[in-house]
Amino acid sequence: MKLQGSLAERDFAELIHDLHRLRWTGVLTLTQMGIGKSVLVQEGRLVFASSSSPDDRLGELLLRRGRLSLRQFADAGRAIGPGKRLGTVLVEQGILTPKDLIKMVVEHTQEIIYGAFQWTEGQYRLQAGLDSSEAITLKISTPDLILEGIRRVEAWSRVDRAVGGLAARYERHPDYEDVLKSMTLSFEKLSLLTTLNEATDVETICRESTLSDFETCRALWAFRVIGVVRRLDAPPKALPEMLDEGLDMVLPQESE
Repeated sequence: MKLQGSLAERDFAELIHDLHRLRWTGVLTLTQMGIGKSVLVQEGRLVFASSSSPDDRLGELLLRRGRLSLRQFADAGRAIGPGKRLGTVLVEQGILTPKDLIKMVVEHTQEIIYGAFQWTEGQYRLQAGLDSSEAITLKISTPDLILEGIRRVEAWSRVDRAVGGLAARYERHPDYEDVLKSMTLSFEKLSLLTTLNEATDVETICRESTLSDFETCRALWAFRVIGVVRRLDAPPKALPEMLDEGLDMVLPQESE
């Protein structure tokens, strides 16, 4: 696994799954067309994220969600100063309660991460170590983040390429139940997985699923990345080599 590379060659969903599998801790930085996103990872869990895009800021999210009026948005922006974040201003002005602020910061972090699933170009870089003063962090599991992030992908070309077409055959991974312990699945997606008792092609899986064909294919893609299903007619995915490309400098080494 490389310490830096292209998102065109290394899909974001697979990248963060590998970090989850390795229980890696550090900062994942993404860049694309002048926009940067930083994701804090703690033992394979994505716990916080920030973005340099003006459209990814907390105030803009609150405005889009109808939680701020345009006047409140403008007034709060003028009250921001050195060492004072927007959230603090909104609580001081009585626009948000501390509980509301925590909820919106969590949602804000999730939206920045989900937005990264849309990136098909750009660069990533891994930097070991985590020194963060963030008091509000995500509690959602990485598999659940991957499932929701892929659910938001609307480009059929990406879904089709990831799934492999009508004739691609899938089966449940023998250890799928271990992964499910960290996930929250809808009844429909759980049924799709639990009824996959033998190797089945995508056309049959779609026909028997209660989800739409598009949603079924997105779920299959996510399940494959997460590791609860495997595609039988594709070459096996190589595990990240612990010492490849300087990864030994990223991962904590066990003492002798």
